[in-house]
Amino acid sequence: MLDNIYKYKILNTGSIEPKAWIKEQLHRDLTHGYIGQYDKVHPTVTHNVFIKHDNISKRRFNFRKEWWSGEHEGYWKDAVIRMAFLTNNKEYIDKSKEWKNELKEITQNNSYIGIYKDCKEVGCRFNHKKGNGELWTSSRMLIALQSYYEFTGDNDVLETVKKATNLIIEHYKTKNYFAVNSPGGGVSHGIGFFENLEWLYRITGDKKYLDFSVKLYEDFNKENVRDDDLKTQNLLNENKLFENHGAHIAEGLFVPEFIASIQNEEKLLKAAKNVIQKLNAHLTPGGAMRCDEWIKGRKGTADERYEYCGITEMISPLNKIISFTGNLNLANKIETMVFNAGQGARFPVLSAVSYLTSDNRIRIRKWELLKRESYDAAHIAAACCTLNAGRLMPYYVEGMWMKTINNDGIIAVLFGPSKVKTNIHNIAVEITEETDYPFSDEIVFTVNPFEPLRFLLIIRKPHGCQNIDIKLLSKAEITEANDNISINKIWKKGDKLHIKFNFEIQRINQPASKTVKNKGAYLKRGALVYALPFDYNKKTVKEHQNSGFYRYNIKANNSKEWELKLNTNDKFKFTSVVNADMQHPWDKPVIKLKGTLRNKKNQKKSIELVPMGNTIFRRITFSKTNNL
Repeated sequence: MLDNIYKYKILNTGSIEPKAWIKEQLHRDLTHGYIGQYDKVHPTVTHNVFIKHDNISKRRFNFRKEWWSGEHEGYWKDAVIRMAFLTNNKEYIDKSKEWKNELKEITQNNSYIGIYKDCKEVGCRFNHKKGNGELWTSSRMLIALQSYYEFTGDNDVLETVKKATNLIIEHYKTKNYFAVNSPGGGVSHGIGFFENLEWLYRITGDKKYLDFSVKLYEDFNKENVRDDDLKTQNLLNENKLFENHGAHIAEGLFVPEFIASIQNEEKLLKAAKNVIQKLNAHLTPGGAMRCDEWIKGRKGTADERYEYCGITEMISPLNKIISFTGNLNLANKIETMVFNAGQGARFPVLSAVSYLTSDNRIRIRKWELLKRESYDAAHIAAACCTLNAGRLMPYYVEGMWMKTINNDGIIAVLFGPSKVKTNIHNIAVEITEETDYPFSDEIVFTVNPFEPLRFLLIIRKPHGCQNIDIKLLSKAEITEANDNISINKIWKKGDKLHIKFNFEIQRINQPASKTVKNKGAYLKRGALVYALPFDYNKKTVKEHQNSGFYRYNIKANNSKEWELKLNTNDKFKFTSVVNADMQHPWDKPVIKLKGTLRNKKNQKKSIELVPMGNTIFRRITFSKTNNL
């Protein structure tokens, strides 16, 4: 039974339709950004490795590790499939169907979904003695197929995914995948395969996927893998912060909780709990996990860099942890990360992203780390971050709604304009969420069951908000908990629930860091972190393959207000911009905080702070004035 390991159930992504600004952003990213035509931007997704099956492990492919193209192709197709169906774009839905049919045809005889050659030589399929990307690349393409199934209900696709997964299980049921020489990042990326196993159990209820998950995690714990932060023994050491590659940690973040939910052992439960405690130490004000490829045990501040892959790859794992634990407070982390760091490291239309970014930013050090700080459609280092940027909002949509495991209620987990269609007690129910969130405190839920039906509508309390106005025309039993409001009533067609979160402006203290002398603070209201923006000049420096997409050189016009400080006696006021474009709220700010900061002489200067996602150069955390 699924209720053995879940508190809430993640819905099929096809059940949730984004609306308003979220749908518009997805549409523009797919049709005007680089995602829909990435095969014209960079060759990494054109090698067709899942059809050719021509790779041998530890042999370079176009000077890159042999598994990189498989990773990138999986990312790209997953992003396009999800965007296509979420925006009902026929052109890209047809393209998705072509990809699906190609994979179905190539796997008819052997069920293999992967990139490696079918031969007996070392380095071929299931025969790796050194570093490889076997489980990792398979998992990325299986994720894309899983998303196709969720939108279409195509049982042939489900069977293809099951057969490919079962083939891997069969080959590694008595072998340890992680037991290889020179185990590089490709091997430890194998932790991504847990996503496929969890998904198949959730869809089919077949316990063999749980059994292999336990076995695979035991194998991971036994071996000397490069990225070992999520090993049980390391997690149990509360004084040991994360050290290794951030993307690995992000993509496997849910695994300890997943295994603990299956086995319910005290040691595993403690290790799973420590995952979030350690993560908290590394989070920046914008919500991202501090990482310039490696975390290095460093704590998150507004001056620490973070990788875009680590942002996107963490959304689905956090959704899963919510489903295992029922802890809705984790949704605050998702919203903060997506609406601040996630939006603040990309252009409003997805034509370029910053591979490495920091919350406080007055310059882009384009010469460092193979230009990773640059805004680019195809970074020299790798295409992973640009491709993962296309998966950001689709995975946010995936977690917007969940259901209680006994099917007596539905939970609004991540807020934003949307519509959800599901069944409760075998009765069709549709709920529309009308809102400009996170730019507005107000949400109107319109409930339309096929027939009058009693069920729970559970509303998360976001970002510690306790002052919440609830307006419901008919009588209901309303129960409040620490992280949610539960509304129990017989719902009828057209019933409306009005919610208003009366968010207050928070001043959140921060320790001293490179640009924050002594101590500082930043301002946050609801999900949004606010920034002092700096004007800039932008020019193109390289066009990728005549695609119309570029690498950019961006410089701040000046930094004369960079040293302004924050005085706790000075107040800020939340304001909405008149006639703002709510369909494109990241193009220009639609809300602001108006107030004063202090110069070196402690004189007041009137300023306007805007959401971090509206900025490229910005100050988030301000030093406090000396007299405090």
